[in-house]
Amino acid sequence: MIRRAFDDGAELELPGGPDAVLLLHGLTGSTFEVRPVAERLAAAGMRCLAPVMAGHGGSPRALVELPWTAWVAKAAQDLARLEGARRTFIVGCSMGALVACALAHDHPERVDGLVLLAPALELQPQGRLGALLGRAPVIRRLVVPKGSGSDVRDAAMRARNPSMRGVPLAAVAELAALGAHVDRLLPEVAAPALVVAGAHDHTVTMSGARRLARRIGSGPARLVVLPESWHLVGIDVERGRCAEEALRFLEALPIPRRRAGDARRGTARGRTARGAQGRADATGRGARGGKRRRRSPR
Repeated sequence: MIRRAFDDGAELELPGGPDAVLLLHGLTGSTFEVRPVAERLAAAGMRCLAPVMAGHGGSPRALVELPWTAWVAKAAQDLARLEGARRTFIVGCSMGALVACALAHDHPERVDGLVLLAPALELQPQGRLGALLGRAPVIRRLVVPKGSGSDVRDAAMRARNPSMRGVPLAAVAELAALGAHVDRLLPEVAAPALVVAGAHDHTVTMSGARRLARRIGSGPARLVVLPESWHLVGIDVERGRCAEEALRFLEALPIPRRRAGDARRGTARGRTARGAQGRADATGRGARGGKRRRRSPR
């Protein structure tokens, strides 16, 4: 069944193929943040799935005891729903961009390209303070109201955005921990990436976007700076350009020789072959007394 989200922020699924895209929203956000990008990609023929991230879709209190690993685990389950696509891409916004990088690292055979919108690799000073306070047992459960709403320049989109009205300090601490984790993984992320950032982002830093683009293993990635936009570039004043940049980048990526539908079987065959090769090498060392040959990394 096809489910469409409008301004309610529910799961969004748009038909298409043979390529598929997983779109991940940010902390305390909703699928509304990635809807314009999803609709543009779907109009070009790509299947799009924008799930509700773990702990979202209800009260901010649900995020208080949720570790960042739950965001990654739920997104991995949603990525598996796209198995069988010719190419599989991930578009992530803010926290979702970090989760996208984690998935590309953990499941390289399933991810053929990344579009990272305002990645939350480095928070602005107020966010770093919130992360610090979120580690304090006494106040970590405190939900801080969003005084002026979402970090979006477009007032109409800010008013329509069905994001949570507050953010738990504990969730900010988990976001910072996820950022540190992804920063360590970046050199091993092989999927091609495009980074899009707003020039007037009040939530994450431009230096963080530059660092990600520079450090990612497939990089340096191209960094597109939208001069009029704030944090949520996918729904802000330059959302049309953001969607077009994403489409242009993803359409240009090569079609992999091994289709995504064969990836799991291929991985299983690879493990079996490596196990057999390891036993053969061990036998050979016993017979020859030589060293095992070092294979090139896959």
